Amino acid sequence: MKKKRRSREFKNNSKVIDMEQARQERQEKRREQREEEEQKQTQSMERKNKRLRNLKKKQSRRRMITAGVVMALIVVMFFSLAGIIKLQVKEHEMQQQQAQLQQEKEELEDEIENQNDEERVEEEARSRLKLIKPGETIYIPEDETFEDETGSEEDGEE
Repeated sequence: MKKKRRSREFKNNSKVIDMEQARQERQEKRREQREEEEQKQTQSMERKNKRLRNLKKKQSRRRMITAGVVMALIVVMFFSLAGIIKLQVKEHEMQQQQAQLQQEKEELEDEIENQNDEERVEEEARSRLKLIKPGETIYIPEDETFEDETGSEEDGEE
């Protein structure tokens, strides 16, 4: 059926067709179609490239933000650990000081217990007060000097 219609159209149409011209028109149409397709492709490529650039920018921003947050966390952790270590060192020092004070306390308690002991009283009387028992004689060499608790030097025996 299509053949008959075409032939009728050609019969009704009294045009003379120039084959060369028809060929050039078809080639020109094809060329225009190719150019349109190329333009569409370049436009789509440009859009695609623009989307990729925007995506890369977003990813870059995300990376920068993530890196910033990670760095901030690292800094906070570092200072926290430094504070913890300082506190542990201080705790250790305080424990040592407490042990030293405990030992000093025990020594002072022993001293208080032994304060009224006869031997200690006698020792203190001889060393600090330079007392002697009845019947004892003190010999003091001339070249020896001693220092009492006040810090002055005197001739005598310790």
